[in-house]
Amino acid sequence: MREQEKQLVLNFEKLEASNIALALVEAFTSPSMQHASLIDVLLEASNSELAQQKNSRAQRLLKMAKLHNTMANLDELEYGPERNLDKMTIDRLSTCEYIRAHANICIIGASGTGKSFLSRALACRACENGYRTKVIAFPALMRELAHLQKVDTPKYEKRLRYYSRFPLLVIDEWLCKQPEKHWTLILLELMENRYDETSTIICTQLPAENWPKVIGNVALGQAILGRVTASSYTIRLEGPDMRKKHSAKP
Repeated sequence: MREQEKQLVLNFEKLEASNIALALVEAFTSPSMQHASLIDVLLEASNSELAQQKNSRAQRLLKMAKLHNTMANLDELEYGPERNLDKMTIDRLSTCEYIRAHANICIIGASGTGKSFLSRALACRACENGYRTKVIAFPALMRELAHLQKVDTPKYEKRLRYYSRFPLLVIDEWLCKQPEKHWTLILLELMENRYDETSTIICTQLPAENWPKVIGNVALGQAILGRVTASSYTIRLEGPDMRKKHSAKP
């Protein structure tokens, strides 16, 4: 290769664009590539580089979201009539437009109907599209924030901002039991911070209209309810226990 060609390859290596660097080496040294247009070489190599970077970012986001080992995939959803799951709605959500619009999703259903699977499949799709995502169970989230609020106010504020800023936050086991009284204001502050700025997926067995009663403070419960459901999709899953259906047979 000529000196300028070597320098060009080296520049792309320094930019950590390995696919482009390798494509240029091939173009500059292989007789079969001598007549290839440099534009065509760069276009194909840059597309490959972008795809690799997108995949690498998705893997990092999956790890951050604690989803790197999940098997949940939107393509594997079952749409039997007994499930009350609308494919057109899922196809629309699969584009992640709801995240760009800062809309929420409430997935409601009995235990075993596939709430967690669906929420994680949506979370995986969000990671694949480059959105920072976090999945956490409601009791663990509340215990963590309530403890920090009690023992370390600055750290509590920092952690609250951490959960407030994820473009997508998935909260599983939402209101699986009556929350402790001091959780309510924390939950309201979190939902207020996220309102109309980010997207939240709620997985719960409890119909939304019952949330204020379970929370134990009707006024604050209505305020939380309003911030979650004001701009949201509601998916009510029905049907048989999917865990039993897919469990290994002895």
